[in-house]
Amino acid sequence: MTNDTFDSTCLRHPDTASNLGCSRCGDLICPQCMVQSPVGARCPDCANIGQAPIFRSTPTEFASTIVLSLVAAIGFGVAYAVVVWVLWVLPLGFMIGNVAASFIIALSGAPVGDFVRRVGKNKLDARLRIVAAVTMLLIWMVGFTVGSEMLGVWNGVFRNIVAYIGLGVGIYVAMNRVRP
Repeated sequence: MTNDTFDSTCLRHPDTASNLGCSRCGDLICPQCMVQSPVGARCPDCANIGQAPIFRSTPTEFASTIVLSLVAAIGFGVAYAVVVWVLWVLPLGFMIGNVAASFIIALSGAPVGDFVRRVGKNKLDARLRIVAAVTMLLIWMVGFTVGSEMLGVWNGVFRNIVAYIGLGVGIYVAMNRVRP
């Protein structure tokens, strides 16, 4: 091996010989200061530039998404409580009404997830998945409170294994509709 192979040194470590250049700016880097990225080795300066704006919501966008999702959760929760009350009043029987109510909360995950995605301006931010899950949980809590306290629906309709499975499916669907 000859010395002309390593005739250059790292900019940050002048005593380390290197011919490896940053894939973005071309500065010489050594294995000590190299940061591996999906597009190749980068210097620390180029590695810290950040993500594209589509992958991260600004604080204002994220705050407005949370506020609008909270307002929507109240509206969707009241609508869910009214639908469960209608199912409770109809002579369907407990099991049929209970399964229908759990299907409603499970199927509401798709429009809720779409709502959070659109309010979040179609950003690919992973935090919006959490917002969608919390929105679904708030919808169920508002529906439970309004349905059992104000409309007189027996709270066992909202608090049994079938309803919890429906809630879990709704949360899963809502989170996947916002998936980055």
